[in-house]
Amino acid sequence: MITTTTPLLAVQTGEWIRGGIIVAGGIVGAIIVAAVVRRLMRGQSQMIASLLARLFGGIVAIAGLVYGLNSVGVAIGPLLGALGVAGFAIAFALQGILANILAGVLIQIRRPFEIGHLVKLGDYLGRVDDVTLRTVVMTSVTGEQVITPCSTVIDETIENWTANRYRRADVIVGIDYDADVDEAIDVLTEAMAGVDGALTDRPNKVVVDGFGGSSVDIRLLVWHDLEQVHFVDFRHRVARAAKYALDGAGIGIPFPIRTLDIPSGSPLERLAASET
Repeated sequence: MITTTTPLLAVQTGEWIRGGIIVAGGIVGAIIVAAVVRRLMRGQSQMIASLLARLFGGIVAIAGLVYGLNSVGVAIGPLLGALGVAGFAIAFALQGILANILAGVLIQIRRPFEIGHLVKLGDYLGRVDDVTLRTVVMTSVTGEQVITPCSTVIDETIENWTANRYRRADVIVGIDYDADVDEAIDVLTEAMAGVDGALTDRPNKVVVDGFGGSSVDIRLLVWHDLEQVHFVDFRHRVARAAKYALDGAGIGIPFPIRTLDIPSGSPLERLAASET
């Protein structure tokens, strides 16, 4: 028995059209399947829904491509073998991209943050807009769009400011060395309790933090709800309340002071003497 193989270019036009329709149907089916998966997962994590939608959509698209090629007489076995060899070479050349894809899958499985969360990734603080298989897209608090590779996100420390809706403002204010520290603490403690948006079920702290060049530094630690007031606005309220409270109590916030020690007999000493 003699077996003949029809050359690829000799495939009839009708078969090409049919194959094209099958491939196009696979692409349309993939889009539909992805949309259905997203709808079914609507009450779940957006990242997991996006991952599953891309996965099932990709499976349908690949199945349509394979069936379309098979319908026009293309031998799938040798083609897959060739793709396997080529795929190994491509994978070796694209290690960075594949590492990002794997990191993207891990992020969407572990879910350290969700779409819309306020997070700090490296030097950037902002809200997460999207998580793809390769990148995390976020809008920083200063308005820039930041696109970070998933592998970098996995390796960096992630600060999720939304996972716990409560945040503590941290403000340092200095008072004169001649001021009564206990009185200043009492005044500031009362002022912090009256800050608009301060939580009443979490205790504030007003403590001496250290001794600066011209002041005794007092640290103000006040809790607030991130969903009720922006952290920048609340920090402003804390600092403003502290300034008004100290002014009302007659406790000064000193200007920076520098003391110069002029050695005896130096040109500066002679200059100062001549001025007087």
